[in-house]
Amino acid sequence: GRRRGGEHGHHHGGHHGLVDHHAHHAATPAQNRVQRQWALIFVTAIVTCSVVFETLKEVTIERTPASMIKVVEKFFGELATLGFIGTISFVLTTDFEGQESILARMSFTYTGDNHLLIHEFHELHFLIFFVMVFFVTAVLVTLQRAVSQKTLWSGYEREFEGLLKDPKTEHSQVEALMQQPPIPPGVGGTITYEFSQLDGARKAQFLCFRQRFVDDAECSVKIPHDFDFALYLTMRISHFLAEVVEIGVMDWVALWCVYLVIFLLNAWVQHAFSAERGSMVPIYVVLCFFLIIQVLNLLASLYLFRTLAFMKFMLNPELQRAGDEGYGAHASFRHAADHGERTEEERKEEERLAKFHVPLRPPKYINQMKLVRKVTDMTLTERFFSIFLSTAHATKHEQLFGIFGTHGSHHVLRSVKLILLGAVVSFACIVSILFPFFWDIHPVLPFLAILPACGCLFLTPRMVVLYTWVCSTEMMKDSDTIIQVIREQKQAKLMNILRILSMLSYFLDQVEFLKKLSEQSGGMVDQGAISDERWTKLMNETDPKVVEDLENLFNAFDDDHSGELDEGEVAELVAQLGTKLSDEENHNLFRIMDADGGGTVDFREFATVILHQKAANSGKIDYSALAEKMFSIFDQSGDGVVSQDEVLGQMQKMGKNWDSASVLFFLQQIDRDGSGEIEKEEFVAYIKKIEAEIGL
Repeated sequence: GRRRGGEHGHHHGGHHGLVDHHAHHAATPAQNRVQRQWALIFVTAIVTCSVVFETLKEVTIERTPASMIKVVEKFFGELATLGFIGTISFVLTTDFEGQESILARMSFTYTGDNHLLIHEFHELHFLIFFVMVFFVTAVLVTLQRAVSQKTLWSGYEREFEGLLKDPKTEHSQVEALMQQPPIPPGVGGTITYEFSQLDGARKAQFLCFRQRFVDDAECSVKIPHDFDFALYLTMRISHFLAEVVEIGVMDWVALWCVYLVIFLLNAWVQHAFSAERGSMVPIYVVLCFFLIIQVLNLLASLYLFRTLAFMKFMLNPELQRAGDEGYGAHASFRHAADHGERTEEERKEEERLAKFHVPLRPPKYINQMKLVRKVTDMTLTERFFSIFLSTAHATKHEQLFGIFGTHGSHHVLRSVKLILLGAVVSFACIVSILFPFFWDIHPVLPFLAILPACGCLFLTPRMVVLYTWVCSTEMMKDSDTIIQVIREQKQAKLMNILRILSMLSYFLDQVEFLKKLSEQSGGMVDQGAISDERWTKLMNETDPKVVEDLENLFNAFDDDHSGELDEGEVAELVAQLGTKLSDEENHNLFRIMDADGGGTVDFREFATVILHQKAANSGKIDYSALAEKMFSIFDQSGDGVVSQDEVLGQMQKMGKNWDSASVLFFLQQIDRDGSGEIEKEEFVAYIKKIEAEIGL
């Protein structure tokens, strides 16, 4: 027969000799026992790795905010690609039933060596594995940066909302919070400025962007004054980050094109060296070429970061200063006609918020960009690219993307993705292939070689944040995301309403229970003080929120703040909850609650009596029946109509520190005509409606 590939062929033949040897000679019992033991070890290792992976996956999903779940899903989808590549590698390199692997036969056919292509394939597979490992790490770091940015934005939003809700807030406080520090000429929009901004400056910038966003009357969607701008930005950064994480067909094609260019250049250089010196290219030439690519990728990331930072600087609105044209005009720039479509309550809310409206300068791009660019105003390069990229028809905002025009946002995001991939591939190449060659030249060189890739990986998360600002505000607002945020806010308000209804149901249940207790015999003996063990057990079995609600109810009727209720305070509590008891019934109820017979009821005694009957009444709330009972409590006059003031007053008497904004929203949704009065039929019908919308 024919001899295959010299030394490799001889080694391969020796390997088959071992296979034949095992085929003709049965294993000893000791070998069989060891084989079974190692089989168990291998299965255990595989199962352990699978369990660890699934556990990490579940932990990652649990700790990721709901707005970022899309990124995690894309991330785990890319991990499936690694598994698919591993499957292909197994099929190509594994011998089946004594037959050589597909890649071994191909290697012998085209190179005369069984192992040459297998070795090359294993190196590439190993490289791809490292690429995926470093890509996973980069994505997790970027995701963590996005989550921390979300936390920062949400904090700014909550602080601003709290300031507006505080009746003691003055206009000067809002203006001071939104005042951005002056920026020296030539500093704004630079890389240094982006990284050196203090938290106060970032907060002021966020609030200025928010006010201009909410005030925009030309947006296709009517944006409410309480719009959650932080949630909107979070949804947008999640969307963009998911696109960066997802490696699509065109991204693989782009990587292949880069590899093709490198291959052609390498072939040309190899040919040149062979012709001139009769030898292969020295390794230092390859390493220099690799470092040049690294540096070019870093320069591209720095340029893109600087471009995005400058675009954000051009979009940034600032407060008007003394001497500016129109300084002191506090009205928003919403259309006047827009106010006519709002209810009376919404108009009042706008009038209240108008007191805190701070006049803003238009962003710099408004005055520096032309609305329509004529061909005569373009440079020769812009004229060429306008044939393909629609630069002449770009809006002022889109003109910030330069020659790319209307396609600028798409190309910039793809560039961010390719820079990230380039850095990851470079990092993997150094670790898996080039590290020993750099080490042979100098031990420090491998670590210096990865610095450009580290720089790109460091800049990428911040570039995604800048891109979110640039492509989510001004003329590039996303209407679908705005609608989604408004819907989620409405859904949250409806859920808060149901929370209020559930608490009302809970309080009404306590009334029924206390009434039944008062009807029991007055000759009951004292039960003794409630022990610490009994109290601890009860608290461990009870939802902390329920305990908090009970404590609020207790404190509301503790007039002297003594931490104890006397008989008169207990009677007042029951009466305000809508049930009138006789003096004898009140006395019986008080004696039952006063477990130690001390003449007063502390919170432990009060909570113990209430919580002991909670489990018996647990179950799904009948909101229709609850609406009937609620309305009968609110309608003190019995005329079938209640006002908003009556509802709020009666709820305050129930001793709960209710969220007034949520209660007002609830009542306004029922009273759509703004008359200020609510009839029983529409009250009950609305409760049924929100019950259906929430899906209970």
